[in-house]
Amino acid sequence: MTSASEGDAPTHGRFWRNYEAAVNTLAIVLFAAMVVVTAAGVFFRYVLNAALPWAEEADRYLFIWLSFVGAAITMRYQAHIAVDILVRGLRPAARDWAALLSHGCILAFVGTVFWASERVIEVTSATRTTATDIPMSWVYLAVPVGCTLIAVEVLRLAARTVRRMTRGATP
Repeated sequence: MTSASEGDAPTHGRFWRNYEAAVNTLAIVLFAAMVVVTAAGVFFRYVLNAALPWAEEADRYLFIWLSFVGAAITMRYQAHIAVDILVRGLRPAARDWAALLSHGCILAFVGTVFWASERVIEVTSATRTTATDIPMSWVYLAVPVGCTLIAVEVLRLAARTVRRMTRGATP
Protein backbone atom coordinates (compact mmCIF):
# COMPACT_ATOMS: atom_id res chain seq x y z
CA MET A 1 0.00 0.00 0.00
CA THR A 2 1.33 3.42 -0.87
CA SER A 3 1.37 6.41 1.38
CA ALA A 4 -1.65 8.66 1.19
CA SER A 5 0.69 11.67 1.03
CA GLU A 6 2.04 10.69 -2.40
CA GLY A 7 -0.62 12.76 -4.13
CA ASP A 8 0.04 15.83 -1.98
CA ALA A 9 2.16 18.73 -3.15
CA PRO A 10 5.91 18.23 -2.55
CA THR A 11 6.10 21.27 -0.26
CA HIS A 12 3.62 19.62 2.07
CA GLY A 13 5.02 16.12 1.69
CA ARG A 14 7.29 16.25 4.74
CA PHE A 15 4.51 17.56 6.99
CA TRP A 16 2.12 14.78 5.92
CA ARG A 17 4.79 12.08 6.20
CA ASN A 18 5.51 13.25 9.76
CA TYR A 19 1.79 13.43 10.55
CA GLU A 20 1.22 9.92 9.20
CA ALA A 21 4.26 8.61 11.07
CA ALA A 22 3.00 10.15 14.33
CA VAL A 23 -0.48 8.63 13.96
CA ASN A 24 0.96 5.26 12.92
CA THR A 25 3.37 5.34 15.87
CA LEU A 26 0.51 6.10 18.25
CA ALA A 27 -1.38 3.07 16.91
CA ILE A 28 1.70 0.87 17.27
CA VAL A 29 2.30 2.04 20.84
CA LEU A 30 -1.35 1.44 21.78
CA PHE A 31 -1.28 -2.03 20.25
CA ALA A 32 2.05 -2.91 21.87
CA ALA A 33 0.72 -1.74 25.23
CA MET A 34 -2.34 -3.97 24.76
CA VAL A 35 -0.12 -6.96 24.00
CA VAL A 36 2.06 -6.32 27.05
CA VAL A 37 -0.89 -5.77 29.39
CA THR A 38 -2.72 -8.84 28.07
CA ALA A 39 0.39 -11.03 28.35
CA ALA A 40 1.07 -9.77 31.87
CA GLY A 41 -2.56 -10.39 32.83
CA VAL A 42 -2.46 -13.96 31.51
CA PHE A 43 0.92 -14.65 33.11
CA PHE A 44 -0.13 -13.33 36.51
CA ARG A 45 -3.52 -15.06 36.43
CA TYR A 46 -2.50 -18.51 35.18
CA VAL A 47 1.16 -18.85 36.14
CA LEU A 48 1.39 -16.93 39.40
CA ASN A 49 -2.27 -17.46 40.33
CA ALA A 50 -2.52 -13.77 41.29
CA ALA A 51 -4.67 -11.84 38.80
CA LEU A 52 -3.85 -8.22 38.04
CA PRO A 53 -7.03 -6.31 38.92
CA TRP A 54 -6.36 -3.56 36.40
CA ALA A 55 -5.32 -5.58 33.31
CA GLU A 56 -8.76 -6.16 31.78
CA GLU A 57 -9.80 -2.55 32.31
CA ALA A 58 -6.56 -1.19 30.88
CA ASP A 59 -6.92 -3.46 27.83
CA ARG A 60 -10.45 -2.25 27.26
CA TYR A 61 -9.46 1.42 27.37
CA LEU A 62 -6.40 0.88 25.18
CA PHE A 63 -8.64 -0.91 22.68
CA ILE A 64 -11.07 2.02 22.62
CA TRP A 65 -8.22 4.40 21.83
CA LEU A 66 -6.76 2.02 19.23
CA SER A 67 -10.15 1.69 17.53
CA PHE A 68 -10.44 5.43 16.98
CA VAL A 69 -6.82 5.90 15.89
CA GLY A 70 -7.09 2.85 13.65
CA ALA A 71 -10.29 4.19 12.08
CA ALA A 72 -8.38 7.29 11.00
CA ILE A 73 -5.58 5.20 9.50
CA THR A 74 -8.14 3.05 7.72
CA MET A 75 -9.81 6.20 6.36
CA ARG A 76 -6.45 7.36 5.00
CA TYR A 77 -6.33 4.29 2.75
CA GLN A 78 -10.07 4.27 2.01
CA ALA A 79 -10.17 0.77 3.48
CA HIS A 80 -13.42 1.00 5.44
CA ILE A 81 -16.16 -1.34 4.30
CA ALA A 82 -18.25 0.34 1.61
CA VAL A 83 -21.13 -0.66 -0.63
CA ASP A 84 -20.17 0.97 -3.90
CA ILE A 85 -22.11 -1.02 -6.48
CA LEU A 86 -24.12 2.04 -7.56
CA VAL A 87 -21.13 4.38 -7.58
CA ARG A 88 -19.09 2.05 -9.78
CA GLY A 89 -21.74 2.37 -12.48
CA LEU A 90 -21.40 6.17 -12.64
CA ARG A 91 -19.30 8.16 -15.08
CA PRO A 92 -15.92 9.21 -13.62
CA ALA A 93 -17.01 12.83 -13.10
CA ALA A 94 -20.16 11.70 -11.30
CA ARG A 95 -18.06 9.33 -9.18
CA ASP A 96 -15.97 12.28 -8.03
CA TRP A 97 -19.09 14.23 -7.08
CA ALA A 98 -20.42 11.18 -5.22
CA ALA A 99 -17.08 10.92 -3.40
CA LEU A 100 -17.32 14.58 -2.37
CA LEU A 101 -20.89 14.03 -1.15
CA SER A 102 -19.68 11.01 0.81
CA HIS A 103 -16.83 13.04 2.31
CA GLY A 104 -19.32 15.74 3.33
CA CYS A 105 -21.57 13.18 5.02
CA ILE A 106 -18.61 11.67 6.89
CA LEU A 107 -17.50 15.13 8.05
CA ALA A 108 -21.03 15.92 9.23
CA PHE A 109 -21.14 12.64 11.15
CA VAL A 110 -17.75 12.99 12.84
CA GLY A 111 -18.54 16.63 13.58
CA THR A 112 -21.76 15.60 15.32
CA VAL A 113 -20.00 12.86 17.29
CA PHE A 114 -17.22 15.30 18.23
CA TRP A 115 -19.78 17.85 19.42
CA ALA A 116 -21.71 15.23 21.44
CA SER A 117 -18.52 13.88 23.01
CA GLU A 118 -17.71 17.25 24.59
CA ARG A 119 -20.63 16.95 26.98
CA VAL A 120 -19.79 13.32 27.82
CA ILE A 121 -16.21 14.28 28.65
CA GLU A 122 -17.43 17.15 30.81
CA VAL A 123 -19.86 14.94 32.72
CA THR A 124 -17.36 12.13 33.26
CA SER A 125 -14.40 14.30 34.25
CA ALA A 126 -15.06 13.76 37.96
CA THR A 127 -15.65 10.01 37.60
CA ARG A 128 -12.66 7.72 37.99
CA THR A 129 -12.24 4.22 36.63
CA THR A 130 -12.56 1.35 39.07
CA ALA A 131 -9.26 -0.49 38.73
CA THR A 132 -6.86 1.99 37.11
CA ASP A 133 -8.20 5.08 38.92
CA ILE A 134 -7.86 7.37 35.92
CA PRO A 135 -10.54 9.94 35.02
CA MET A 136 -13.17 8.47 32.69
CA SER A 137 -12.83 11.63 30.63
CA TRP A 138 -9.40 10.37 29.51
CA VAL A 139 -11.06 7.29 28.09
CA TYR A 140 -13.79 9.31 26.37
CA LEU A 141 -11.19 11.72 25.02
CA ALA A 142 -10.50 9.05 22.39
CA VAL A 143 -13.76 10.07 20.69
CA PRO A 144 -12.94 13.71 19.81
CA VAL A 145 -9.30 12.84 19.11
CA GLY A 146 -10.38 10.04 16.76
CA CYS A 147 -13.01 12.23 15.11
CA THR A 148 -10.39 14.93 14.52
CA LEU A 149 -7.96 12.43 13.00
CA ILE A 150 -10.72 11.01 10.78
CA ALA A 151 -11.77 14.52 9.71
CA VAL A 152 -8.18 15.35 8.74
CA GLU A 153 -8.01 12.23 6.57
CA VAL A 154 -11.40 12.93 4.97
CA LEU A 155 -10.36 16.49 4.18
CA ARG A 156 -7.17 15.15 2.59
CA LEU A 157 -9.21 12.73 0.48
CA ALA A 158 -11.62 15.49 -0.52
CA ALA A 159 -8.73 17.78 -1.50
CA ARG A 160 -7.26 14.98 -3.61
CA THR A 161 -10.63 14.47 -5.29
CA VAL A 162 -10.98 18.19 -6.03
CA ARG A 163 -7.44 18.31 -7.47
CA ARG A 164 -8.27 15.33 -9.68
CA MET A 165 -11.49 17.01 -10.83
CA THR A 166 -9.74 20.27 -11.70
CA ARG A 167 -7.07 18.38 -13.68
CA GLY A 168 -9.72 16.37 -15.49
CA ALA A 169 -8.14 13.07 -14.48
CA THR A 170 -10.27 9.97 -14.02
CA PRO A 171 -10.36 8.14 -10.68
